[in-house]
Amino acid sequence: MRRSLPALALLAALGACAADGTRVPSSARPAGQPVEIGSDAAGEQCRAVPVPVKGDLTLHDVYCGASEEPSGQIWSVPLVQPLPADAAAARPQLLQAAQRTDWANQLARKAACQDPAWVGEGLVLLASCQLREGAWPHLGVSTVQAGRLYQGDGVPALGDLFPQAMARLAGVAPPPSGEGITAAVGKQAVSFGRGDVKRYQSLTEQGRLGNSLENFAAAETAYRRALEVQSRVLGADSPAVGDTLMNLALEVSNQGRLEEADGLFRRADALLQRSFDRALRARLTSYRAFHALNAGDLKRALATAQEASAVRRALMQELEGDDGLNRMVLGNLTAARADLIHSMILEGSIGVKLRQADLAEAAAAEAQRLFDRTPGLPAWWQGRILALRGLARATRGDTDGAVRLLTAAVEANRHLFGGGWPTASLLLERGRVEAEGNRPVDAVASFRQAFAMLGAADQPPAQLPLDRIAPFLRAGLAVAERMPDQAPALYADLFAATQFVREGAVGQTISRASARFAADDPAVADLVRRQQDAVRARDRVRLDLAVETAKPDASRNPAREQELRTRLEGASRQAATLERDLQAAFPGYARLTRFTVAGAADLQAVLEPGEGVLLFALAADQSYGFLVTRDHIRAYAVRLGRDEAARRVQMLRAAFIPVAGRLPPFDLGQAHDLYTRLAGPVADDLRGLKRLVFIPGGALLSLPPALLVTAPAAAGDYAGAAWLARDHALAMAPSVPAFLSMRRLAGRAPAPRAFIGFAAPPFQGKADGLSLLGRECRTGAPVDPAMLRALAPLPETADELRQVGQQFGAGPDALITGAAVTKAAVRDRPLADYRVLYFATHGLLPGELRCQSEPGLALAPPASMPASTADDGLLTASDVALLRLNADLVVLSACNTAGGDGRFGGESLSGLAESFFFAGARNLLVTHWQVPSQPTVALMTRLFAGSGGGDVAASLSAAQMVLAARPATGHPFYWGAFTVVGDGILSRGQSAGPVAAAASLSQVSP
Repeated sequence: MRRSLPALALLAALGACAADGTRVPSSARPAGQPVEIGSDAAGEQCRAVPVPVKGDLTLHDVYCGASEEPSGQIWSVPLVQPLPADAAAARPQLLQAAQRTDWANQLARKAACQDPAWVGEGLVLLASCQLREGAWPHLGVSTVQAGRLYQGDGVPALGDLFPQAMARLAGVAPPPSGEGITAAVGKQAVSFGRGDVKRYQSLTEQGRLGNSLENFAAAETAYRRALEVQSRVLGADSPAVGDTLMNLALEVSNQGRLEEADGLFRRADALLQRSFDRALRARLTSYRAFHALNAGDLKRALATAQEASAVRRALMQELEGDDGLNRMVLGNLTAARADLIHSMILEGSIGVKLRQADLAEAAAAEAQRLFDRTPGLPAWWQGRILALRGLARATRGDTDGAVRLLTAAVEANRHLFGGGWPTASLLLERGRVEAEGNRPVDAVASFRQAFAMLGAADQPPAQLPLDRIAPFLRAGLAVAERMPDQAPALYADLFAATQFVREGAVGQTISRASARFAADDPAVADLVRRQQDAVRARDRVRLDLAVETAKPDASRNPAREQELRTRLEGASRQAATLERDLQAAFPGYARLTRFTVAGAADLQAVLEPGEGVLLFALAADQSYGFLVTRDHIRAYAVRLGRDEAARRVQMLRAAFIPVAGRLPPFDLGQAHDLYTRLAGPVADDLRGLKRLVFIPGGALLSLPPALLVTAPAAAGDYAGAAWLARDHALAMAPSVPAFLSMRRLAGRAPAPRAFIGFAAPPFQGKADGLSLLGRECRTGAPVDPAMLRALAPLPETADELRQVGQQFGAGPDALITGAAVTKAAVRDRPLADYRVLYFATHGLLPGELRCQSEPGLALAPPASMPASTADDGLLTASDVALLRLNADLVVLSACNTAGGDGRFGGESLSGLAESFFFAGARNLLVTHWQVPSQPTVALMTRLFAGSGGGDVAASLSAAQMVLAARPATGHPFYWGAFTVVGDGILSRGQSAGPVAAAASLSQVSP
């Protein structure tokens, strides 16, 4: 899993935009009299539309067919000196003139070009290029007509048309048509139009946006779609495809799927070796350095980054040797310096991680020098460089100097971005440096500013790792210890801060569910697109205004500044209006994509006496716990790091894997030690509580809380052990907002029918089938039915379903088994009519979500490969989120949070639970490992007929203790797998609540 690297906060958008800031935006289509100029290589009629410009320059955009996007442009300026009549003598002079124009400069900024070549015997100069974004083939053509220099660039399909168009614009007879340029660039290169490039660029823009918001799953989706467009148009073996592949590889790496990223990088490398652009290959090397950084291999990351820097520095030095008059060289030089700045920021960030202050400071200083001497680079790079300089100072131990530079970076970003994520991210970094520099009061202030911005952000980050927030938790506890009178307010702030965390499989599942939610509703998709466009338009105007106001007084234009301020006000109003519209019209989408931070007071308001919530945040070196009751909140440090917690959970769960046909003993001593570490500081407070809701994190999501032991116990004394479930009704919740949402559903009217269940799909494989399915790389295509058939069969679950269903009086039509357990059977039934939904099938809960996979439930596979995911046999979290439920309880029997891939699947289970809650479920009853049907039926019978009434958590605890007291089922393997995920209360009309709920779901008496 990808861990947060503090220095990488500076690099959130670096990995996808080496050419950012050097692209020249397309001209808006202006009014004017178009000039018909002939047909392009695709046979479409083209026209040149004049663009208003000043001076002797003339500029035309070229449109072909019905496209509203220009396929190219034609510039024209007077020749400074007439050319000799002889073509051979004129060529050197034309070459020199062509390279000294503004057109040459803008072409070099947006495209990398080979040395120009002459076409035929005349004065037509061809530059074969590829766009810096996506490496799409692009070309430039220069010639002379009527004493003027004409230069055009665009898609290769315009190549043979350019000389004729330039003649027509000059008012002279066009030369004979030919295919000299087409022959030079190749037939494949002329097979696409500007529309294809525009679609691709729209997708890569989405990818960059996702990257900048650390929504790496959304960025991956965008780059995969861009890859499909490019491969279809140019062919899968085109060197241009290598550019997109390396962007995709980086996003996969950013999500911690390192082996998969390795394969994508190798594919990109093989293609880019055939590219003429050394800068592109250097970018691949740089991305591989990021990849090594994600893998935690800092030495390899540094060596790889320095390799990329050496190539980029050599390219820059070659260009700096020019006389300064070649505008194409100047454009290339700007791009080369931009690439080297990226390299220096990467090297410096690695130096920070390695605690090598000299390396970090040297890289930051070089980045600053390059930025200062290169006009035209994006203004927001200054904030990144300042921040890196600050982090380098912190590495040296100079906290004052570090905070001073980071504050300057914060203000630079605030000037450019307002209170958005780029500013909040730097405030998080400043707070971390202050905390590590023993300035906890200052750190708390910085973090509070950051969280206020995050809570109001209309484009929040999709992933925010706990490790970026952990310094605030540490600093807050230190301040609370120094200033006890401020402790309650600090505890509340620390508690709220943990709810900003989105990471791992939970964050990925929510991101993919939100994308699916939008994609499946055109109205949502349209409003989301308009809101995102409005936010980008607002931010572009804000950047333009910041650049204008940063100019020296002599160069500032008050009228231009006022125009930009007016536009900014209007763009801000539009963005705010669309954000309100989105939240009001589609609150479900907003809940998935925006931070929903509930304060401790919000939680306390729905708790009843005797009820408490325990939340755990597992950071790298130290973890944190919170106990919230109706009238009290306590925050405390937990002596347990993330990896140590995983090791302890693994040790405890080892008892549930039979060895030579026998179960190993469960380690009661380790279970007690883990309880002491997690809850020891609040153990006295817990004794007065009857109901506990756990909101765990990390590996704790894969450990049922019923397995914790509150007092020392004799080895093997399962009947006499002080299980936590003996004195408390226990439930788990995936998040605080989810718990509040479930508690607020207590007053809704119950569904009219009692029960519907699905069990025993026709699987035919072995036990390792689930592991193979979990490792499959799914990219939006249907699951291969053969992989589902290869899962281990679950024939006994059909009897389990019938026995449980009998308690509810369920008829045969409500008991779906075997081949009938299809996706359509689930999707097409009126599930909102049932109070209990029962799924007795394999849960796909991998510890790592590969490619675009999601957690889900395995259903009956179709007979043949389906046309789409709508008809395959995997009910994913996104599918679940689109269901409409009114269920008080959803049972997921036969799930296993061991993950099937060697990692814990608790995070996947939590993500799947979030989808069920989003769809309308109030509680889930899940298993963390597969339990034989006989004890399962025994426990379910007692659960549904238990004395807990409407409190399913209390009923489960009571049923578990009955099985624990029996010699045959005392081992927790038989009863400990079951966990209530939710608030543990079954609603019954408007009066339902933790105390008032009086009716169980079934009508069976205890």
